[in-house]
Amino acid sequence: MKLLDVNGLSKSFGGVAALRQVQGHSVAGETLGMIGPNGSGKTTFVNIVSGHVRPDGGSLTFDGIDITGKNPHQLAAIGLCRTYQAVRVFSSLSTRQNIDNARLLLSHRGLDQAELNELIEWLKLDHVLHKVAGSLTLFEQRRLELMMRLVLKPKLIMLDEPVGGLAVTEVIEMIHLLKQLKSRCSIFVIEHTMRVIKELADRVMVLIAGEKVADGPPLDILKNKRVVDEYLGAQHA
Repeated sequence: MKLLDVNGLSKSFGGVAALRQVQGHSVAGETLGMIGPNGSGKTTFVNIVSGHVRPDGGSLTFDGIDITGKNPHQLAAIGLCRTYQAVRVFSSLSTRQNIDNARLLLSHRGLDQAELNELIEWLKLDHVLHKVAGSLTLFEQRRLELMMRLVLKPKLIMLDEPVGGLAVTEVIEMIHLLKQLKSRCSIFVIEHTMRVIKELADRVMVLIAGEKVADGPPLDILKNKRVVDEYLGAQHA
């Protein structure tokens, strides 16, 4: 069953087309990856789907609901949320206060205390609950941002370069974490680190110059001539 359905998504900025009639979908339970060179429209795609930017054309459906033009708070209420390339937490508040603020968005159907404690322990945040979020390491902040989305009980979480800026050992740990996340919700992930895509994604969409040029299993994408020539390079062929 389709969870997210994107039909003819188009967007231009100052006369320059960022997305051109993009079609795509995600299926409940899968991890969908998106790759492409810088400027290919990946972040614009996520910004539109997550309600931060309005499309010029096309439509979006999530879990059978037309979400075209809806704002992020409305989307969070029906189970669609995202993280960011540059991690977003309330840097002057403690880790616990960040989590509590996120819970307020959906207080009517929030987690019970046992569920909350399980998430905190899983994300290894129990020992930093009292610390100011701005003092945490980048990896801890990325885990906190993920926690702030998971308290919303998402059906689909969109991750924009979740290993960006992390050390090699932290990348390995984050991949392990995201593999476990797959049992909790559906995932959409943008990444330049192909290791993340190969290990996590069930299917991959490729954007080049605002157009979808390929869609399929990771191993097929790695053999796609246009994708190799225009993005991945010969080392991935």
